[in-house]
Amino acid sequence: MRSFIALEFEDELKENLINIQNKVRDNSIKGTWTHKDNFHITLKFLGEIDENLIIEIDEAVEKIYKNYSPIKLTLSSLGYFKGERDLRVLWIGIKGELDKLNALYEEIENGMYSLGFEKENRAFKPHITLGRRVVLNKNFSEIKDIISGDLNYDFTLKKITLMKSEEIMKKRVYTPIKTYNFKKIDHR
Repeated sequence: MRSFIALEFEDELKENLINIQNKVRDNSIKGTWTHKDNFHITLKFLGEIDENLIIEIDEAVEKIYKNYSPIKLTLSSLGYFKGERDLRVLWIGIKGELDKLNALYEEIENGMYSLGFEKENRAFKPHITLGRRVVLNKNFSEIKDIISGDLNYDFTLKKITLMKSEEIMKKRVYTPIKTYNFKKIDHR
């Protein structure tokens, strides 16, 4: 079973992301666009796992998530990872409580490493994927200007989810296996 650990979004944030995505899509020749239900921030891609390992993954995440309160972030910028002929991944960057997000990432990374998963070679760059293999019909800076009014959107991440990823009828579908709600911390 192909799986990953992610931070899931509330519907209001997903609607805002769709609005941004539509503006970019309207100024693109082609691309494969992230479905509204699939927006998330990946903490750890696990790849193909044996279903028997879910219990151990669950126990590891259970120990970690209890130490965290919801994470406050803001949509900050449009960016991309370059492909040979296109924008391999077009994404929205984030700002806000990145220290907390990075600490959570490190704990998840270490927890999964203790279960035998390899550590990620690249530095953690939290982002929200809007599309893949995108070819724009305008200059990238023009696209940034078009969506600039939709950025600086504040949101709070309240849960971590262990997800199953599968292709159903040529569409990528993410199904929650287990969800962990961050605890609320009372600062009185």
